[in-house]
Amino acid sequence: MVSPSSPPKTKTHRSRAGSSFPKCKIIFLAVLLLGAALFLDVGKKLGNALAATMETTANPSVSLAAADNDIYSLAKSQSFGFFDGVRNDEWERLQSIVAVHEDHKYPEQPLTHNPTFDKRKMKYFNSNPAWWQTNYEPNFSCRFERRIGGVTGNGDGPKWICDPHRLAELAKERKAKDPNHPGCVIYSVGSNGDFSFEWGMEQEIGPGVCEFHIFDMGNYTAKMEEHNLKRAHFHQWGLTTQDPKSENPKPGKKFYGLKDTIKLLGHENLETIDIFKIDCEKCEWATYQDWVAPGIPSLQQIQVELHNAPAKAIDFFGTMEDAGYVRFHKEPNIQFNDGSCIEYAFLKLEKEFFSLKNEKKQEKKDAIAAAAAAA
Repeated sequence: MVSPSSPPKTKTHRSRAGSSFPKCKIIFLAVLLLGAALFLDVGKKLGNALAATMETTANPSVSLAAADNDIYSLAKSQSFGFFDGVRNDEWERLQSIVAVHEDHKYPEQPLTHNPTFDKRKMKYFNSNPAWWQTNYEPNFSCRFERRIGGVTGNGDGPKWICDPHRLAELAKERKAKDPNHPGCVIYSVGSNGDFSFEWGMEQEIGPGVCEFHIFDMGNYTAKMEEHNLKRAHFHQWGLTTQDPKSENPKPGKKFYGLKDTIKLLGHENLETIDIFKIDCEKCEWATYQDWVAPGIPSLQQIQVELHNAPAKAIDFFGTMEDAGYVRFHKEPNIQFNDGSCIEYAFLKLEKEFFSLKNEKKQEKKDAIAAAAAAA
């Protein structure tokens, strides 16, 4: 027998079921719409990613260019495109090393030990070697620098070159843009009949990659030809101070200034001379200002032997730094000299590379001025 209370319970059950059904439906529809929205959003992102992937696959340079901009931009922009694989954080470390580097053991008296200034009688304190030992150490480093020359790179004659493999890469890029470009250009002033450096460069980066122009007062054409250099030209003249009045140099002289030399060789429109190697038995002191003068192609690397230590050596290094050069190698000549002659290797960088160094210089000046004012 059915209890009188049963119908109300059944009615209550139906009432609850009837009231909860619309809520469940609403929730279900909301979840469905949210899922659809998420699906469309994910699909859109996947579509964009797929499109980007397809673009990169079709044009790999897109992703490489982005990587260059993000990771290697500083080194490339501040080295005239020479360094294309140095990370920004590494480059900033190189900047900081240059910024804190001190050129002298005695900054207040930089000519200490120089025989033109120091009057002490002992060679340990008054000589060219003593001065070179206490001034102008390298302030930069090239990760893949090589001592180039001869078969092994040892002995007198080879030179330290910053990352020579990059010259081959640059030459290829230049040739691709302009087939008439010489690719890579090297000036070698003062050979004395020794072509081991030029031969070594060809072995390092490949025959015909660089165009060599070799200068000396003696006639060593026959000796040069013995090395079978692919693109080498010998010029029998020496380097002297540039005559500012010279407009149209004529062939046949024994000496020419650097600007006249460049005109005679038809290199006025070159942006860069990749290597300027010079060992001219003291002519460096009379010509160094011409190396960075207006109208001269940028000398990307300079390898120079400095003879003795005249007082103007300070101006020499100041001129090099003002022109944007860092020193990446220093080597005394001790086989044929007592250390009075020093081989230096310079690399030219953009002025922006020295911004941190200039900031620290200014801070030092301000500190000195403040101390003087407080005294």
